[in-house]
Amino acid sequence: MNMFIKSTLIVLTAMTSNFSLANNISPDFLLNEIDISYKKYINSSPEVGIYAMKSVIRLQESDRSSELLHKTGPASLALSYLRLGLLYEKLDFTKKADNVFYKAVNSYKSQVTDSENVSLIELKKFVVGLDASIAANKKTNKAR
Repeated sequence: MNMFIKSTLIVLTAMTSNFSLANNISPDFLLNEIDISYKKYINSSPEVGIYAMKSVIRLQESDRSSELLHKTGPASLALSYLRLGLLYEKLDFTKKADNVFYKAVNSYKSQVTDSENVSLIELKKFVVGLDASIAANKKTNKAR
């Protein structure tokens, strides 16, 4: 819980700073915040996960520089939106989920081209599979 409070304070500090400062987010800082948010998405209640995902989405939206996109991947924002939508779905907030899923599909960027159409079903399958793969790898690593 202490780690969550610290990361929340860091996120709030970054969000309240002016845009010129926000545009200087380091890739390592953002990767760390994405990691923390992902852990909250997986391990916490949907409400805590929603808060964490909204915070990291604000950070990702505040700096779309090529350096950050190179480190996080061009689809990172879309995956964050999709995970937020999945949490809204868990809580039966259909309208909020649909709104966020729309943003996920529209912000998706292929790693190969500048823009690629993807369906919501494809994106959901990808994220659910990715999350399952990450969870399986963590279990395998703990068993060693």
